[in-house]
Amino acid sequence: MNLQEHIKRVLREEVNKKYLKPSEKSEKFILDRLNSMASGAEMYHLKSYKTRHDFEFCKNGTTIMNLALFFEETDDNTPTSKRQFESSTLSVQEDFVGGMLSTFPVRRNYLHYVIEEWFEDTFLSKISNMMNRNDLSVEELSFNDRSYTCVPPMTKPDDVTQDNMIDYIMKKTLYKRKDLLKYEDEEPGYIEDLYLKKLRNDEEERLGGN
Repeated sequence: MNLQEHIKRVLREEVNKKYLKPSEKSEKFILDRLNSMASGAEMYHLKSYKTRHDFEFCKNGTTIMNLALFFEETDDNTPTSKRQFESSTLSVQEDFVGGMLSTFPVRRNYLHYVIEEWFEDTFLSKISNMMNRNDLSVEELSFNDRSYTCVPPMTKPDDVTQDNMIDYIMKKTLYKRKDLLKYEDEEPGYIEDLYLKKLRNDEEERLGGN
């Protein structure tokens, strides 16, 4: 046996000592932990733009997962349902993943694969139906190293007028009234969508103590 083959064998032996090989037992353990994490979570659909939709999973006031879906850019007001799906990112709390690896030391790449498959099997069909699409998938997995306060999507009170919403947006942003009215004319509902986003941002900051 030459030196290169000897090094490969030693490395292989050391890796096998550190990590458990994938098995039905390891997969069941990971799936049980994932199902426990998601049990009782609320899923909120947040439309950022026609080119991006987020699905936020909240539990006990904290975001535990987020799926961001990205769609093609166009120069017109084509609805999301008519835009090509381009990519997606599923974000999960890093401390959950780290805790699972310390308890059950499988390879991180294997864990990533199981998480992606679990999410697609558990939630993606519902999300696809909500968006009336059949081309969605999890393209990338990322991890957050901090928790975020979770606030349900806001609804507009019945007594709030368009002028009220414009005044509120102008206090929070650099938008001018004429620009907001122009955008509203081009895309009906623009002012209310922006108003509700600002309301939610303020509530997130209030609850998060920022």
